[in-house]
Amino acid sequence: MVSLFVILTGYTLNKAFYNNAFSALKERLTGQIYLLMADRELNAVNPQNSPQKLTVDILNHDVSLSAYITQADGTILWHSSGSNPRHLPPGRTIIHGKKVFQTFTVDGKDYIGLSIAIFWNLNNRQTPLIYHISDDLSELYQIIDSYQKSLWSHLLLMSVTLLISLFVMLRWGLKPLRDVEYEIKAVEQGEQELLQQDYPQELQPLTRNVNELIRYERQQQERYRNALADLAHSLKTPLAIIQGQSFDKQYPENYIEQVDKAVQRINNIVEYQLQKASTTSPSPHIQYLKLEPVIKSLLDSMKKIYREKAIQFTTQITPGIQFKMDEGDLMEILGNLLDNACKWCKDSIDIEVSQDSTQLSIIIEDNGPGIKTEKITTITRRGVRIDELTPGHGVGLAIVQDIVTAYNGHIEFGPSDKGGLKVAVSFKL
Repeated sequence: MVSLFVILTGYTLNKAFYNNAFSALKERLTGQIYLLMADRELNAVNPQNSPQKLTVDILNHDVSLSAYITQADGTILWHSSGSNPRHLPPGRTIIHGKKVFQTFTVDGKDYIGLSIAIFWNLNNRQTPLIYHISDDLSELYQIIDSYQKSLWSHLLLMSVTLLISLFVMLRWGLKPLRDVEYEIKAVEQGEQELLQQDYPQELQPLTRNVNELIRYERQQQERYRNALADLAHSLKTPLAIIQGQSFDKQYPENYIEQVDKAVQRINNIVEYQLQKASTTSPSPHIQYLKLEPVIKSLLDSMKKIYREKAIQFTTQITPGIQFKMDEGDLMEILGNLLDNACKWCKDSIDIEVSQDSTQLSIIIEDNGPGIKTEKITTITRRGVRIDELTPGHGVGLAIVQDIVTAYNGHIEFGPSDKGGLKVAVSFKL
């Protein structure tokens, strides 16, 4: 692009100078031929007897100029001193007062000529006299050639300077991006944990998001490693039980019962670890989620599951309320809380979702038997169940606690005015 710009600029400037130089030369010839016409007018009746020396000194100091006065048939009536008739341009159609410029070559040299025809009233008859003046173009060509050499040399120098300047500016301007690239490679190779340099303000949002993404991915990897380690550790005991069982032909039912219990235990462990693995840390790129459709969907499901209880759900949800959360995480939180409320309530559950300038609040209350105050602090521990007779694994509220904590939220359990349990979940905005 720089080369194309320089070439176009050079061509335009060269063309403009060429046209201006020729225009200036034509203007000079026009002025000189008018002086010639004024000088020769005194003797126009008999120009053959005119003196060779001009009364106005317009030609004597410029040997490249030649002047002629001819008749319409080309007969030379007068010419300046030292002029060579071979320099006379070819004739043109005679029009009074019309300026005719033409270039021509004589003996290998280029000339430019100007001719003007003037009709004189001689002996009551209109007689045309044609004034000619010509100049050698060698000097003009030298000036143009010198200008072209100077122009292209300066443009070449300018283009080289511009390219060097652009290279330096790009190297300097893109250095922070190269530093980001080097640091990302260092992170990939394990040489450093995060992007650490102090970058310009324009790049800080980029580096901040990259660091958040790195942290998020490492948290994910750590969570998966922990889940696999927990799963492997939890499976050791039931597998050891199965391996240690001996088959007794007389009492095969004992073997089957023990193996069946161990398999059921394995199934419970796998289910628990899968639920644990579904607990995700919030991604920095999560979009805002509307809460009302999710809550309505969960309530429809609960009504079908606990159809026999005919639970009355009362909801107070601010229209259009939304929060930056993964839909799966919200389903885990509300699904576990509503499921517990449906298990323990008598026939009524209240749900309130509100939002102010500082936080989002979700409150779920039921009219069940509630939980004793001394046991409230233990219900979010993994594997802890208040009632062992009720089906479950004791991990639902623990999963809720993990997700709420991951979103920098807070969960609180307490007695409800309806007589059952009140669960209040809040998230900072």
